[in-house]
Amino acid sequence: MNEMSQSGIGRRRGAGNKKSAKMSITVGASVFFLVLLVIIVGFKMSFIASSVQTTGLSDKIREEQGIHFVEDENKGGWEEQTRSFLKKRHGGQGGHKHERHERAPPHEHLLRSHEHERAEAKGGVASPQEAEDKWGPILRGEVHLIDIIVKNFDGSSNSVGYEGVKAQFCKLNWDLHKNDPPSYPMFRFLVSSSGCGKSAMKISVDMATLMEKAREYDKLMDERSLSENLNDIDGYVHAMPPKGFVFHESRVGSTLVANSLAAMNPQVHRVYSESNPINEALRVCDDVGPSCDMDANVKLFRDVVYIMGRTNSPNEQNMFFKVSSAGTKRLGIMQQAFPTTPWVFVYRNPVQTMMSHLDPSKIGNKTKGINAVCTRAKRNPPKDLRDLVFESSGKEIREITDIEFCAAHLASLCESALKEMRKSTTGKSVEYDGIIEKLIKDVIPNHFSVEMTKDAEERIRNVSKTYSKAKTGNNEWVEDSEKKEDRATPAIQDASELFMSKSYLELKQYTVN
Repeated sequence: MNEMSQSGIGRRRGAGNKKSAKMSITVGASVFFLVLLVIIVGFKMSFIASSVQTTGLSDKIREEQGIHFVEDENKGGWEEQTRSFLKKRHGGQGGHKHERHERAPPHEHLLRSHEHERAEAKGGVASPQEAEDKWGPILRGEVHLIDIIVKNFDGSSNSVGYEGVKAQFCKLNWDLHKNDPPSYPMFRFLVSSSGCGKSAMKISVDMATLMEKAREYDKLMDERSLSENLNDIDGYVHAMPPKGFVFHESRVGSTLVANSLAAMNPQVHRVYSESNPINEALRVCDDVGPSCDMDANVKLFRDVVYIMGRTNSPNEQNMFFKVSSAGTKRLGIMQQAFPTTPWVFVYRNPVQTMMSHLDPSKIGNKTKGINAVCTRAKRNPPKDLRDLVFESSGKEIREITDIEFCAAHLASLCESALKEMRKSTTGKSVEYDGIIEKLIKDVIPNHFSVEMTKDAEERIRNVSKTYSKAKTGNNEWVEDSEKKEDRATPAIQDASELFMSKSYLELKQYTVN
């Protein structure tokens, strides 16, 4: 009995020990998971606090700089945009600091669907109150048109006459170009140096809606300007009409013309040098094809120029455009959009122009496989170029050398300018030789109707001493016309004579002396 009792007691004690061990394991596991939960919660709260702090910093920066970020699904949202902006602010790539602006736009997205924009536009907009909404930076002229994206362009029964165009804006640091044109000779350099190569810094809107809103807003500003001091009008903007257009043959001194126009009066003049919005607006129908509505193309070009002329600076009054050489082929669109606006076509002695493109010291003795600006279209030449080659040489494009093609391409640009000059009273040709004196004494004061002061003349002469595309501001310009002719090969001389001499001689009839 005692043995049985002792055995029972032993068994109970053994069972009790096993139960106690199980309870210890359970309690230990619970404590472990509880500690783990506390760690996870603590980490999560720390992350949230950090995010809130970062968000507050981001909002503060946006308020200080007057810049509104647009979420871009391809750029990782606001975090990526904030990192990009902080990098820029602290001297990262493109490190120009944005100037502080008095009015900071509210923290709302500036993008909406096309349908939403159109529906809102019908309700009547463009008041100062709306200038505090998502369209504020655009309507107040705080950001600038840097590009247009054309997709399914077509004429439309809407109030602007077209659809299928998006406009991209970004805040440009115009002082860079105004103070040192040779260092920023092309619009794309200004865009890049202003930090506008990043999607996070761009604002995209529908072009048709933009025009409705901008014209309404500007009409209100015009009305207020009649009875109020401009400095007292919050959000004041005015639109500069184009003062003149500069077309050219390519490598003939047109950038020097643009730099001179910018330098002569930086506070009053705004000069766009081969800007993408103008290039794209001119070539819209080239992409669409024969079915393109040319009237709609003209309206689009006129509207692009209007938006690029909007400024919130009362000092800015004169706007000029230097168009890419290829734009000369579409000079007629500009003429239709602005039939009374003066324009010039800059050209040069054929051999000298050819040497600027095909200097033997750079291309050697090649006649085929030459990679130059003037030979890019050889694989798919336009009809006018094919016709010019056949009329001048009796050959097809495939039968001529690259040197001959270059000459024919340049001649086709000259012929496009001549086509408009023959029926226009607003166009003049300007030959490269002595171009600075022609600008100072005739083109600017007489053709573009801009006063030539002593200070303006001095600034033009100073900027002309620097190579027009220096980019660094350190390259002194040296006259090289005679050297170009002396070093020209027989192939270059023959091609120049065959394809370019006829248009060159006719351009002289319309030239500024």
